[in-house]
Amino acid sequence: MLTVVASALTVSGCQAVLEPRSTMGIDDVVEAFTAQPDLPVTNPRDITADACAKNDACLAAVRSQEISIYRFESPSDAEKFVETLGENGYQSDWIVLEYPGAKFDTDPTESSYAGIIDSMWTSD
Repeated sequence: MLTVVASALTVSGCQAVLEPRSTMGIDDVVEAFTAQPDLPVTNPRDITADACAKNDACLAAVRSQEISIYRFESPSDAEKFVETLGENGYQSDWIVLEYPGAKFDTDPTESSYAGIIDSMWTSD
């Protein structure tokens, strides 16, 4: 019975029910970072109007002194965008982080923006 319900939800377009990270928003990410004493998000401000103006798949964006955070319609849209950032971009499903050296900031023994975003909620 559960398989039938899950299949019906997927077919009907209700994948967000099955993929919790698809509902993760910018505010969730900022809140997770600010809860970490060594990962500052100083003066976050909404930059959606400017940052997403030329990219219809970009749904929201915030910039602080340390990091920029972008939310996209799909992981594939996020992947296309992160490729434009080079070593300063890091993608975690629908979210892209931009900060110096983000691509290489993946040491699990160190606290990092990339590590926090990857550990948030459940990934699909």
